[in-house]
Amino acid sequence: MTGPRLELFNSLWAMEDLPYRGARAWSLDEQLDLLERNGFDGAAVDLGARQRPEATRLAAALRGRVLRVAVFAFAGTDAEIGTALRYADTVGADRMVVCGRLFDDDSAALAAVLGRWHRRCAGAGVAMQLETHRHTLTEDLRRTVALLNVLDPAIRLAIDLSHYVCGSEIPLPVPDAVDELLTTVLDRTESVQGRVATRCQVQIPLGFPQHRGWEDQFRDWWIRAFTAVLRHRDGGSEPVMFCTELGTTPYAITGPDGHELSDRWADTLTLRDRAAAAFDAALDGLTRTPGGNP
Repeated sequence: MTGPRLELFNSLWAMEDLPYRGARAWSLDEQLDLLERNGFDGAAVDLGARQRPEATRLAAALRGRVLRVAVFAFAGTDAEIGTALRYADTVGADRMVVCGRLFDDDSAALAAVLGRWHRRCAGAGVAMQLETHRHTLTEDLRRTVALLNVLDPAIRLAIDLSHYVCGSEIPLPVPDAVDELLTTVLDRTESVQGRVATRCQVQIPLGFPQHRGWEDQFRDWWIRAFTAVLRHRDGGSEPVMFCTELGTTPYAITGPDGHELSDRWADTLTLRDRAAAAFDAALDGLTRTPGGNP
């Protein structure tokens, strides 16, 4: 039987305003060409991105390609879920990552809405995941854990820990109490998103010496997240999604000349390779652990 493999996606939002210091921006077709040539399996579309392609335009650009597509959507109403599902249907997406813009102190009420959305997506043939993101219902670690305690276990998470690191100003070393909360969240992982943050910046350029501790920390978190997914899959062959998501400005830090401090596309390829190494480490760890699944 074929074992689990890593499925690499990149956000089209993360390709806006590239190439680095280029005379003109890459077209949609050039973006998709680059993804195919550099070993990516798919493209993710953030429906809130400034340069989001129209669904029919993206569907036409994908025709004849092997790239898969995922939809990322900020949603606070049933109508917004419906809009995202229509986009997904047009572009042939079979999964959707939702950032829930629902704000309620009642975890059971939130869980009920998310359950309805999850069932609606499943009925449309789209697998829904809930993203950990600032200014959404998962923005706070403690409240997210409380939500997970009452949420349908079938609803799993798209993990982007950069939002917790920056939004909660998590320090290094990570306090034990915070790590315990993160473990609960990581155990519900279904996919991983690629970005490295510090406690004061949600997205940092890679390779700066002062950031080494955070780059190592995110690598360790990704290994733990992949391990949780693989255990949940219990030896199944369905691929595990990792989506690099290095956003354009204002996520990307700029200097006084207005230019970004690093080449986001080069950093994307670095994250791609680190994700592959983290996935292999997770597989190896489970293989060496008595009772490990893969």
